[in-house]
Amino acid sequence: MILVDRDLVEVFRQKIIDWYSVYGVQNLPWRSTTNPWHILVAGLLLKNTRVEQVTRVYQKFLDRFPNPKALSDADTEEVKDIIYSLGMQNRRAVELKKLVQIVVERFKGSIPCSRELLKELPGVGKYIASEVLLVACSQPMPLLDRNMARVLGRVFLGVDPKVISSELQFLAESIVPRDSQEAKRFNYGILDMAREICRPRNPRCVRCPVNEMCTYYRKSRHIA
Repeated sequence: MILVDRDLVEVFRQKIIDWYSVYGVQNLPWRSTTNPWHILVAGLLLKNTRVEQVTRVYQKFLDRFPNPKALSDADTEEVKDIIYSLGMQNRRAVELKKLVQIVVERFKGSIPCSRELLKELPGVGKYIASEVLLVACSQPMPLLDRNMARVLGRVFLGVDPKVISSELQFLAESIVPRDSQEAKRFNYGILDMAREICRPRNPRCVRCPVNEMCTYYRKSRHIA
């Protein structure tokens, strides 16, 4: 079990949130909604796809399919046409149709606020389920992927983790703010910082808002 000083955690949280308020990507359409269907759609479309591609399709998709029932009633070929530019449209369309069929038949058209039920939906793994719960259901939790794992691993452990271990999961859960709005900003801040600064290769450590407390940065400076 990884134990981290509470005061250090509080400073880390605030620095990430402050950085996000100035430098974070806040104009993504799925970051300005709490609609669970919209969050779920964004998560599914973003799988293995660049943000820029999804941004061009996201609103068009929701305009045509504003709720699970609308997608359930639609023809699969129409779904393929709308998401064609994202690639893998055949697999995506079939997966989406299966998902909404379950939502309509089992959950009466509503996206559940339950991790277990969300993970029963085709294409929904731990990360997408966490994002729905965090954003739409106001349940503070980490959006732990390899990017967040890299930031936490470097700052608190001084290593680049190869896998997301149970210890990293525990660390992420213990660090996320308990306030749901702060938890959102914190998560988005870490993800944006991982992309812009704490990159897998050639990280821009001198620009990092938490470099003073980063074990990885201290070690790299000592080696240099």
